[in-house]
Amino acid sequence: MPEGAATATKVAWDELSQDEKTALKRLNRGPYPDLADETGARLIRLGLAAARPEGIGISRAGRELVIDTLLQARPSVSDRS
Repeated sequence: MPEGAATATKVAWDELSQDEKTALKRLNRGPYPDLADETGARLIRLGLAAARPEGIGISRAGRELVIDTLLQARPSVSDRS
């Protein structure tokens, strides 16, 4: 396992605080220099982010959670017709 990475635990989007949700969405787009230390540390502990030399970045599990959540929020094709 890469240094700074944690084993991802199964976390539901609704279990995250609003700050954690915002942070994950921002990290999904790239570096987030304004990420609060406490929020970053919690996301790392949950396996949703990883400490990297250039700063905290989203992990594969974090990216999957964000993308799954965004896709679930979209209306289905049958809803659009």
